[in-house]
Amino acid sequence: MALKSLDHVTINTALPKETVAFYTDLLGMKVGWRPPLDQPGAWLYVGDHPVVHLFFVDQASKAETGDFDHFAFLGSDFPGLKAKLIEQGIDFKENTLAGGSAKQLFFPDPNNVKVEINFPQNLAA
Repeated sequence: MALKSLDHVTINTALPKETVAFYTDLLGMKVGWRPPLDQPGAWLYVGDHPVVHLFFVDQASKAETGDFDHFAFLGSDFPGLKAKLIEQGIDFKENTLAGGSAKQLFFPDPNNVKVEINFPQNLAA
C-alpha cells in the first residue's frame, strides 16, 4: 500500500464561529463544499482541497482524542491495506462515501489517535 499524501486533519470544536474565523481570516482558507454528514461542521479549503475538517461539538461530546479527532492520508491499494489490518488484528471501520466516489478505512494508532485512509475510486484497486 502506498500513501500518496497527507489529505486532511479533523478538529472537534465547541467554538465554531471563532475557529472558522481563525482559519479563514488569519490563514486565508475558504469555507467550501462539505458532503452531508451526521455531524455539523465545516470544511476549510486551501485552493481546491479541503485540508481542515471541523466538527462542531458541545464540550461534553468531544472524542477521546480531545479536540484533535484524526488525520487522513490519500492512499492506494484498498484491498492490500484491509488485508494487513485483518492480518495484524487491528480493529477498523470501512466506509464508502455517498455516491461511491471513495472508499475509506479508519483505525487507531498505538496512541489511540484515529487514522483515516481515503481511496478515491481511481486509486482503490
